[in-house]
Amino acid sequence: MSVIPNKNFILFTSALKAQIGVISFEERCKQTIESLKSIRKHFPDDVILFTDGSPVSIENEPIMQEIAKYVNGIVCWDQDSDLQNLAANGQKSAMETIMIFKMLIALKQNPELMKMMHDVKRIWKISSRTNLHDNFDVKEHDHYGKYVFKKRIQSWMPQERQEAITDNLLITRLYSFCPSLLDNYFGVLQNVFQDVLKYQIDTEHAHYKNIDKKYLIELDTIKCEGIVAGSGELEKY
Repeated sequence: MSVIPNKNFILFTSALKAQIGVISFEERCKQTIESLKSIRKHFPDDVILFTDGSPVSIENEPIMQEIAKYVNGIVCWDQDSDLQNLAANGQKSAMETIMIFKMLIALKQNPELMKMMHDVKRIWKISSRTNLHDNFDVKEHDHYGKYVFKKRIQSWMPQERQEAITDNLLITRLYSFCPSLLDNYFGVLQNVFQDVLKYQIDTEHAHYKNIDKKYLIELDTIKCEGIVAGSGELEKY
């Protein structure tokens, strides 16, 4: 008798000691815990994996013991030369893209993680310091064979760059996709990485450019909010 997948897998991406942004390490730690509390409230029995791309080690920081209370696993990439170089150079979009790619590859290559994936109906990417609203509804993302993002936003790039590259973007603070799209998403991420470097665009423009729209569901609101690292401003989505 086959078991119907009923679990969510949340990839919680972080850079506690980032080289860019106006937010202090102490404030990032506080916001990260608040974020994890809000996510765990909506995903009480699901799998949350904390993955951090800081260019320096955070494993011995006191905050890690607190983070461990809310997650099922922690992966830090401070020993990975690819991610170290990108993070140290402030290449946030490229770094995050590679971190997600390597994390998902690990899911496919690790027997224990692959066994766990048999029970997963939805894979989520949620950026650290994202708080889910009380009316956040997990079921809005339950679309087999689809990516679910907040509705596309008109690009802010100059018109000539929009015409040459892409005229819209997809918010990547929170999105989800069906496990059946995992191999498809590997291809998307490879193209995203190439475009981020080639065109000097962010991952949000590159995601819109490279996701096949036949697989895309767009929601008017994804019912969350978060602090923008570059400005420290709160944005609601």
